[in-house]
Amino acid sequence: MYEDPQDMFCEMEEMVARLFTRMNLDGAGGEPQMFGYHVVITGGDDSRQVLEEPALSVRAGSEPVAEVHRLGDELKVIVELPGATADSVTLNVQDQNLIIDADGCMTHYHTTAYLPPVNTASMQSSFRNGVLEVTFGIFPENPEVTGT
Repeated sequence: MYEDPQDMFCEMEEMVARLFTRMNLDGAGGEPQMFGYHVVITGGDDSRQVLEEPALSVRAGSEPVAEVHRLGDELKVIVELPGATADSVTLNVQDQNLIIDADGCMTHYHTTAYLPPVNTASMQSSFRNGVLEVTFGIFPENPEVTGT
């Protein structure tokens, strides 16, 4: 135990200072230190093809990674945009890509997400606690043929 409770906080401050010093030395090379990945979840049916996207490039801090989830007859795109506001978010669908732009405290965010065939008119979005969620309805894979 510490004789003085403040000793514990002094030790924690020293540890944080060492961590920040090490992070600054590791990041001194000038290269982006953040890399992203892309997650596509299509559900439990293995017979469906996985949604494919062109090869991803290295993403800097202002290019957040969009997660794409297929849940039943909906497609959800989820992106973290720390410091951004709902008013600053702009969504645009071009071809099979959702283009997301937003302004944060000190940075501009720009990213894209590949979309399978979706009903763009059904697009709905919500923004809470720095997380953008965009939902689309998915067109049926095998639409029923109606007879006359």
